[in-house]
Formats: sequence, C-alpha cells, structure tokens
Amino acid sequence: MRGYKPSVVFMGSKPGAAVALSIILDKGWDVKNVVVSSTLRHPWIKGPSVEDIAFKNGINVVNQASLNTEDKVDYVISYMYRHLVKPETISMARRAALNFHPGPLPEFAGWAFYNLAILENAKEYGCTCHYMDDGFDTGPILKVRRFKVDTSRETACSLERQTQGEMIRLFREFCEMVEQGAELPIEHQDMCKFRYLKQNEFELLKEIPLDSDEETIDRVARAFWYPPYICAYLKLDSKKIEVVPNIVKEQLATMIHMDDWEYLNKFRK
Repeated sequence: MRGYKPSVVFMGSKPGAAVALSIILDKGWDVKNVVVSSTLRHPWIKGPSVEDIAFKNGINVVNQASLNTEDKVDYVISYMYRHLVKPETISMARRAALNFHPGPLPEFAGWAFYNLAILENAKEYGCTCHYMDDGFDTGPILKVRRFKVDTSRETACSLERQTQGEMIRLFREFCEMVEQGAELPIEHQDMCKFRYLKQNEFELLKEIPLDSDEETIDRVARAFWYPPYICAYLKLDSKKIEVVPNIVKEQLATMIHMDDWEYLNKFRK
C-alpha cells in the first residue's frame, strides 16, 4: 500500500481548499471531480481558487447535484465546503468520506466556531478531520489537531488564519496515513459535549448589549471582526453601529504609519 494514489472527489472553497487540492494533485492522486458551490464567491480573496486549480489540471468542475453518484471513488473529501454533503455523495466513497472542519470537535461545530472560542476566552483551539454522516459535523472523528491560543489577542480573522495553517498540516497528515497504508483512526464523538450553532443563532450573537462594559464590547468586537461581512455592532434606534476592536486599530495604525520615515525623509533634500 505504500505509495498508494487514491481516487478522489474533492469538494471545497476558499484558499485553504485550493492549497489542499494542490497538495493531492502534486502527490499524483486521481481527482475525478471537483465540486464547488455556484452561490459562494469571494471576490476580495486573491490567488487561485479551487476552480482555477481544477481547470488548470483538466479536472471536471461540477456542483453537487451534477455528480454521477454511481461512479465510485476511494475518498470523498470536503474541505471548507459550506453545504451539507448529501448521503448519495457520501456513498460514492469506497473507503471513507471525510470533512475537514476549522474547529475542534465536538465542542466547536456549526457556524460560530472562531467566534465562540474568542467569546469564551478559550485557551486552546484546533481543527478536525471527521467522517461524514447525514448531519453537519456529527460524524466520528479521524483526528483533531489542537494548539494553544491567546484569544485575548485574536480576532475572528486572525484565528481563522492561524487555524487554516494548522488544517493544512492536518490534511498533510491524513495524506501521509493514506499513502503509507495506515489504518485510519475512528473515534465516535462525545455527543454530550457536542455543540452546534446555526446561522441565525450566530447572527444574533453579533449584537452588543448597550449596557456592556468596555472589556465585553472589545471581546465581542474581536469575536466578529471579519470584513467585509457585518461585524459586531451596537444597535441605536434602528441603526447598527459596527465596532472596531482595539487590536485592529493598533494593527491598522502600524500598517498606515510603517513607512512614514521613508516617505518624509525624501523631502530632506
């Protein structure tokens, strides 16, 4: 089994998925189809998309409804694919259908994974590879990769960036297990610890109570700082006043003023 090159249906979006797809293509894996969502576009993100990588390598790009589910592959891989993977798609996998989730399961499932970690001042965070079943993030775990984090200095954006790097490492670990012929671990989730927030519940958390103290305002603002989406806000009458976290103001100030000396020094002569 060493050096084994499996067949795959790859489903995903965002830069992390494009990198993961590139990794298995570099390894010579047989990617039969790349599945994307026609409703998810991120024009503010630079670099090649999942579709770009697939087109460059002559791979068929489809939506989930267009898959021929009678065609079997070794693995169905979902990586930042933001829709429920249907049972008939999961059934295409001869060996395993796996999802890479940017939060440690079972405690951070659903929509608000980065956000809850910051709201709750978590000391540890992580990412998960789990087997897919008919629910969102509910299947048995292959592996959780955990790391220490100082959430008092994180925003949703910065925690995402750190987590996405760790998830690429987790993906490479999975690839190595497959190519070495190792038996893939499987551990059922402790559903007593399982927590899943839906999108509407996620959106409600963005409103900062008007009687909040300064620490709470800043923590909630950091937890939902993810431009260009609506961030945390104070509601005054019918208006939503978005709040910029203090750490973001510090970062922006550093970026804005980083070349002040070089710019002004040109006027010496």
